[in-house]
Amino acid sequence: MTLIRVMNIEDLQKIQPLIGQLAESVANSHETRFEQFTEVFTHMADYPEMYLNLVADQEGEVVGLISLLFYRVWFHPGGTALINELIVDRRYRSQGIGALLIDAAIKEARSRGMDEIEVGTEQENLGAQRFYRRCGFTETYLLLGMEFE
Repeated sequence: MTLIRVMNIEDLQKIQPLIGQLAESVANSHETRFEQFTEVFTHMADYPEMYLNLVADQEGEVVGLISLLFYRVWFHPGGTALINELIVDRRYRSQGIGALLIDAAIKEARSRGMDEIEVGTEQENLGAQRFYRRCGFTETYLLLGMEFE
C-alpha cells in the first residue's frame, strides 16, 4: 500500500536517488548537490505557507516525491499552487503513484483556497506531458525560462 505523507528531515537520504533520477531525465539539468539538501529542506520547512513536499511511502521506502510552491498573484488572489518537482522511482512507475501524488497536491491546493494548480515540463519530455494531461492538466500557458550560471 502506498501512503502519501508530508516529507520529514529523515527522508532526505531516501529522496537522493529520486532526485538523481529526475536530474537524469532533465535536458538542462544542474549538478545535483546532495550536501545542500538539508539547507534547502530547512528553508522550505521554515515557510510551510509557501512550500510543501510530499512523499509516496511504501513500507518505509520513499518511492515518489512531489514538491509544491504556493504563491499569490494579482489575477489569482486566492493563489496558485505550482508543482516544482514530481518524480516516481523508475521501478515503481505505471502503478498509479504519480497520480496519487497529483491528487494529494490538488487536495492540498484546494484546502488552502488556491485558484489553480500549474506544472511546467520540458518541451522534449513528452512522457511527462502525456501523464499530466491524463491527470487533467491542459496546455494553457507558455512558460519561458532563463537560467543563470
